[in-house]
Amino acid sequence: MRAKGLETAIRVGGAVVVVAAALFAALVESFLVPAHIGGTPVPIAGVLAFGLNWALAGLGVWWTGGRWAVLLTAAAWFAVVLAASMPTGAGSLVITSGLNGYALLLAGTAGIAVSLWQYFRPRPRRSAGVPASPTTSPSKEPRP
Repeated sequence: MRAKGLETAIRVGGAVVVVAAALFAALVESFLVPAHIGGTPVPIAGVLAFGLNWALAGLGVWWTGGRWAVLLTAAAWFAVVLAASMPTGAGSLVITSGLNGYALLLAGTAGIAVSLWQYFRPRPRRSAGVPASPTTSPSKEPRP
C-alpha cells in the first residue's frame, strides 16, 4: 500500500472508530440516566456526556486531520440520544424527564457546542512575512 493510500485508510478508519465510540458512549450514558445513590439522583450521565463528547470530538479531529469529525461524532451522539428519548410502542423510555435526563441532554449538547466552537471559530490570519507580535504591550519594558 502506498503512503497516500495508507494515510487515507488511517483517516477513514479513525473516523469509523470515533463514530462507533460516540454511539457506544451515548448508549452507555442513556442507560446511566436512572442512576441513584440512596434516594438521590446522581447526574453521572451528564458529566460523562460533556466530557466524552468533547474528548471524542478532539480525538476525531486529531485522528482524521479534519475538523469535520466533530460533526460526525455529534450526529452519532444525537442519533442515539434522540432515539432513546422517544417512547416505544409499549410506552417504554430509556431517557426519562427529570434531573438526570435533562442533565444528559444539556451537558451532552454543551460538550458538542464547546468542541464546535473550539474547531470552527474564526481565527485571525497572519500575514505571510510579518512575524507574530509579542503579547506584551510596546509601552512597557519587559522585566529582566
